[in-house]
Amino acid sequence: MKLKLNAQPRLPSLKALHTFEVAARCASFTEAAEQLNVTLGAVSRQIRQLENELGVELFHRKGNAVALNDTGKRLATDVTRALTLLQKASDRARPAQQQTLKLTCTLGIASHWLAARLPALRHADPDVSLVLDANESLRDLASGEADIAIRYSPTANPPPHSRELLADAFAPLASPAFLAAHPAFSLADLPQAPLIHSPWKDAQGLGAAGWQDWFAAFGAGAAAPRGILTVNSVGHALQEAMEGNGIVLGSLAVAQDALAAGKLVPVFGEHGQLPCAYQYRLCWADSAFVNTTTRRWVNLLLQAAGKPPAF
Repeated sequence: MKLKLNAQPRLPSLKALHTFEVAARCASFTEAAEQLNVTLGAVSRQIRQLENELGVELFHRKGNAVALNDTGKRLATDVTRALTLLQKASDRARPAQQQTLKLTCTLGIASHWLAARLPALRHADPDVSLVLDANESLRDLASGEADIAIRYSPTANPPPHSRELLADAFAPLASPAFLAAHPAFSLADLPQAPLIHSPWKDAQGLGAAGWQDWFAAFGAGAAAPRGILTVNSVGHALQEAMEGNGIVLGSLAVAQDALAAGKLVPVFGEHGQLPCAYQYRLCWADSAFVNTTTRRWVNLLLQAAGKPPAF
């Protein structure tokens, strides 16, 4: 009899792994059955088969409720990434066809920077179907939730597989109409003005500056500001200022088009720019696994920002 030395353990079935990935993502066997268009019993059998093959339980079960245990959580992360890689490898092997690209970014970047450049970007690659996911949530690039992300990242500790897209700083900005209605505006007038900002800080106290940061740097001897309007979107804060509703401590990266078009102007000219420890970076998954469409759009977006290509 011939012995098989160092035989590799048999891989679980792809069907069972796919069922597990959907069930883990839904946190419900019932919802997984609906997504897969199979019965609840079929999902339960596939999960149990996978657990038997691996020799471990993957879910806590209590009545009809299920939740991933620690082993299940680790496996779910790996299986999601593995299935994503298989999908991308399959896509690359197929004959050329219309490609879909998922791009995620903040609302402010989408409305104030990307929107003006989208027509030229789409004209440069007309065969790509673009899905734009504009929100403040962080999408997982490794698991395929998006192909490219524009992220606000610390300059000193940038994420892997990324390039600088837009450097940032903050300065007082207002509409020409607002400044025309308040001639000879000075630093002494600022604390009584309607102020707008959209501050955000990480665990180290770095991020999008607020008016308190600006006054600490430039407002020596000035009175404390009052009645500040705080909004949760950098883009919304800029829009409030463009409509003449006050002075915004604005992101110069996001406001660059509004400044170029004269919709906003620096209240104090070149003075009063507050440096920022964050920048907007273009991010993608591990370069070894990104397809040609993603590589092409990374380069197109960098070109739109006046940066050299990454690929």
